Amino acid sequence: MRNFTFCLNLISVALFSFSLQAQNSSADYSNAWKDEQVFRINKEEPTAWFIPYQNEEAARSHNPAKSSYYLSLNGNWKFKWFENPANALKGFEKTDLNDSKWDEIPVPGDWQMYGYDYPIYTNIQFPFKNWGINPDGSPIVPEDFNPTGLYRTRFKLPSDWDNQQVFIHFGSVNSAFYLYLNGKFVGYSQDTKTPAAFNLTKYLVDGENTLALKVIRWSDGSYLEDQDFWRLSGIERDVFLVATPQVRIQDFEIASVLTDDYQDGKFNLSVKLEDHQQKSDHTSGIAVQIKRDGNLIYSEEKETTGAELTFDTLIKDVAQWSAEFPNLYELELVLKSNGKVTQVINQEIGFRTVEIKDGLLQVNGKPVTLRGVNLHEHHPETGHYVDIETRKLDLELMKQNNINAIRTCHYPQDPVFYEMCNTYGFYVVDEINIESHAIGYDLDKTLGNQPNWGPAHLDRTKNAVERDRNNPSVIIWSLGNEAGNGVNFYNTYNWIKENDPTRPVQYERAGEEFNTDIVAYMYIGIKGMEHYARNHTDRPLIPCEYAHAMGNSLGNFQDYWDVIYKYKQLQGGFIWDWVDQGLVKEGKDTEGFWAYGGDFGPEDVLSDNNFCMNGLVSPDRKPHPALFEMKKVYQPIYLEALNLKTGEIKLTNHYSFDALSNLKLEWVLEANGKEFKKGTYGDVEVDALSSKVIKLNIPDFEPAINTEYFLNVYLKSKTERDLVPANHVVAYEQFKLPVSLIQEVTNASEGNLKLNEDDTVITVSGADFKITVDKTTGWVKTIEKKGKSLLEMPLEPNFWRAPTDNDYGNKMHEKSAVWKDVVSQFEVLGIESTQDLPGLVEIAVDYVIPALQNQTASVRYTIYGDGTLNVHSEFDFLNNKLPEIPRIGFRTRIKPEFDTFSYFGRGPHENYTDRKTSALVGLYESPVKDQRFKYARPQENGYKTDVRWARLKNSRGDVIEVSSTGTFGTSAMPFAQESFDDGAEKEQRHPEDVALESFVEWHIDLVQRGVGGDDSWGALPHEKYRIFPGMYAFDFTMKFDF
Repeated sequence: MRNFTFCLNLISVALFSFSLQAQNSSADYSNAWKDEQVFRINKEEPTAWFIPYQNEEAARSHNPAKSSYYLSLNGNWKFKWFENPANALKGFEKTDLNDSKWDEIPVPGDWQMYGYDYPIYTNIQFPFKNWGINPDGSPIVPEDFNPTGLYRTRFKLPSDWDNQQVFIHFGSVNSAFYLYLNGKFVGYSQDTKTPAAFNLTKYLVDGENTLALKVIRWSDGSYLEDQDFWRLSGIERDVFLVATPQVRIQDFEIASVLTDDYQDGKFNLSVKLEDHQQKSDHTSGIAVQIKRDGNLIYSEEKETTGAELTFDTLIKDVAQWSAEFPNLYELELVLKSNGKVTQVINQEIGFRTVEIKDGLLQVNGKPVTLRGVNLHEHHPETGHYVDIETRKLDLELMKQNNINAIRTCHYPQDPVFYEMCNTYGFYVVDEINIESHAIGYDLDKTLGNQPNWGPAHLDRTKNAVERDRNNPSVIIWSLGNEAGNGVNFYNTYNWIKENDPTRPVQYERAGEEFNTDIVAYMYIGIKGMEHYARNHTDRPLIPCEYAHAMGNSLGNFQDYWDVIYKYKQLQGGFIWDWVDQGLVKEGKDTEGFWAYGGDFGPEDVLSDNNFCMNGLVSPDRKPHPALFEMKKVYQPIYLEALNLKTGEIKLTNHYSFDALSNLKLEWVLEANGKEFKKGTYGDVEVDALSSKVIKLNIPDFEPAINTEYFLNVYLKSKTERDLVPANHVVAYEQFKLPVSLIQEVTNASEGNLKLNEDDTVITVSGADFKITVDKTTGWVKTIEKKGKSLLEMPLEPNFWRAPTDNDYGNKMHEKSAVWKDVVSQFEVLGIESTQDLPGLVEIAVDYVIPALQNQTASVRYTIYGDGTLNVHSEFDFLNNKLPEIPRIGFRTRIKPEFDTFSYFGRGPHENYTDRKTSALVGLYESPVKDQRFKYARPQENGYKTDVRWARLKNSRGDVIEVSSTGTFGTSAMPFAQESFDDGAEKEQRHPEDVALESFVEWHIDLVQRGVGGDDSWGALPHEKYRIFPGMYAFDFTMKFDF
């Protein structure tokens, strides 16, 4: 295979060389946007990302605006939209064109975000119709509807840019563009997500210069950009000019790794110069300095008349870079021309070694665990253009929620992202901008195995690697995503390994072939992960995607990490994904809503609907409930109770380098949810990748009757560090103390109850209450307290939930449909009331359920003299041919004045039986209206588990309380369950489509099935979180304190 691959690599290189030579000819490239072999014309070769400055002080600012060699062209540009390239205005690039009546559009920005044509969201399918590959291997690119944007802007050069070379940089243009300056053709580029740079020098004129672009929405390059995100177009990143001297630093490559048992730093620098004057007698000098905290570590200066200089040094006892301790050094390059400073570059560098050693991914000689997420570039108002503030907010939220690794799905991000990751400490899997998912993976079809597409694959690979290789945060290269495997990926793998031997390379579609150093199977599931770990020791398994977080999801996440920590070959994974890709759209109310696929364009627009809404945070970066679960499971310190009577706690430190020196431990003892005692442990020091037993000084106390005691332990940051503020909770755990004094509470049977019965209802009356049971249905029909009617709907069983996205994916709405309205099919076999004591009435109802193959059920109501109502139910669903049950419980609707909800159970955020690790048992209270979580597509939400009691209260202090002998699940919201239910299939619905009701719907459940979280297209919740046919008994008590 290797010899075969080497031969193919030579073929690919030859094709690539031919392509470059052809592009430098005078041929007509008006159809370049349809030719897979043409993707760069007059475009500068890819280099490391840097901005040159005029002096050392300006360079240290790392602020391009302070460089006299930098001129931003961001701002409002003239813009005109056309339906396709053929219809685009001819001669639009001419300087004398009158564009005064053209529209203006912000740059950067996608034109769809400003009302031109429309955003399209598709996952796998291409965003245009009638796509395909011609018999000769070339792609079919749409010509009739292929929106084309013409851009124009004008600029004047600074007066001190005379006798300079001037380059223009486009950070990102989607998807292909032709560039003109002063009416002359400059060049052409594809590859949306890496820079396109062109030398403008020979096209410049004195005074005003006219710059023009033709941007085509879809090109042959679109076949390699079939990523699962919004399909938008325009100029998506910064545009700027850079002036350089005639002899300039063209590129520089840094290798800063560790040696001598990872103690010392080995530094190698290669600087490439370009002489635009071609003067053989010109002498250039380069001075190199490395500093840390302002202290000079290394300094050297060399001169050359050639094109390259190298520098090497060894730094003893170097401060290592890692995501836990992102130690950076300041590298300064000073270019001198005949002794005069002409360029200064300041780059932060980190010393670290990344390798696959002993079958494990290791950083600086230690195995690392990647607590990762996938990150798309997305902003709800500007599309693919993400401002610096939002980028920093993303990283801040990630850091504070224990994320340490990011996969740049599915393309390189803006350079500022990597600078932030270097500074704040994140491990980055940098992914090449290649995905051809819709083509499929068969070797005779996939573009990854078609030689005519080889040059484009290699070009995109070079663009990313050369730009980002100097960033210490980039620890792994990814060859692309969902683009099959074959000769083109063998070649790109070999090229990276030859040109950057300091990093591993991964590629999910390679499976376990040679061209991936890390096995990165996506959605392999827990069983698949465990099977791999038991049978492989040569390479780690790190799923590039897992735990699909679409809508109400991320169930069984703790189960994933129980297995990950069990096997050393499992080293984490990357959740899909970070942010819901919703776009702002005006709605029926003033808030608007997050639009998803299908919300824009004509009725037949290609769309995969809300499959773009898979985030842990909303488009405005508000946390989803799943984020709290992720934070808890991802916490790098696990706490285990060894002996709660003596306060012995085992701390396991999963950090690779951090000995917890910046953490302090605090504990709180709660009695039935109320703070009882608290204390501190002080400094916590546990060596990395090790455990330690500590003993908390918990004082003795006499337990109270019927009181649960919980010990909450928190590990908090001492000081602010790397976006994490002081006193931030990094890790926590809750332990139930093994102390209890149980005394049975008997309900009051004093007083005299009146029992009346007619043909339709049974009525039980007390001093200030009345309860009626409907004899036709057997359900509690009305409850009155002090003359006030409390119910807007009978108290009746409920076996359904509004389907989540995962439920639709696994067909719960079809397979379990019988449970949706089954309560209406309960037939009363018999109903009997008895009163053995003056203050106690019992009503027994027996049912048969024809819709469930004549299964039976019974409900026993016990009504006490003080108005307390006990409900005991038994459901004999023993027929194993019955489908799984979404939930087992009761629901009713309470008068809307009961607008405050409190409970003693898990919270405060929404939680489910398979997603409750993060939710501590405690006392919680909030308005009923705040119980809902607004998922972008309405679905089941707002649930709480392990509840001891729950209450609804009105402004007068009247309380309705539900409790149970065991724990139960509950939710209370001013919405009907039916309002969250799309029905037989998903509909194009949003939160504003859910009507606010004049009641509080209260669910009181024995159990609800888990939400699941492996994927959203078929995976069920894990078996232990599902409800199978069987016998179920549930009792609860309602009390009324008015």
